Amino acid sequence: MQYRDSVRFLPSRWLFTRNLLIVGVAASVTSRTAFASTTTAKRILCSPTKMTDQQTCDSSYIAGSNSVAFVTTPDRESAKKLAHGIIDRKIAACVNIIPKIESIYMWEGKVTEDDEYLMMIKTRTERIDQLSKFVRENHPHSVAEVISMPIENGNLPYLNWIAQTVPELKQNKD
Repeated sequence: MQYRDSVRFLPSRWLFTRNLLIVGVAASVTSRTAFASTTTAKRILCSPTKMTDQQTCDSSYIAGSNSVAFVTTPDRESAKKLAHGIIDRKIAACVNIIPKIESIYMWEGKVTEDDEYLMMIKTRTERIDQLSKFVRENHPHSVAEVISMPIENGNLPYLNWIAQTVPELKQNKD
């Protein structure tokens, strides 16, 4: 019986979590000037030989050098197809697919409601334009949502794993 009562509150918990995510996005967008001043600050990034606590620190992490991007899709199949394409091309290190989010938005002058799938994509910041281009070219909607936020701090071995998994863009040496 107690589990049935817990399930009853699940939708409100999801809405609370979703609203926290939205507030985080809004805070990130409004604090661009603060981010610009912190991008030069380096943080130590430790390089584990295995994903354990045994680490050797041999490089540094620059705040904002990795990003998380959000993409919505109309169904699970298109989300999985996009995710596999993104990972196969090494555009990102990881894609999480969050099922059944409810989106309410204005489209062609009407309020529209849809159940969608949210993709949470972790990659290098320098790869966001490539990610956006890939999504535009392969997404089933004519206007695909691709938004991103820089990762300023986090679990250093994880941030290092993103950097190791996603190659840097090659620089033209003209």
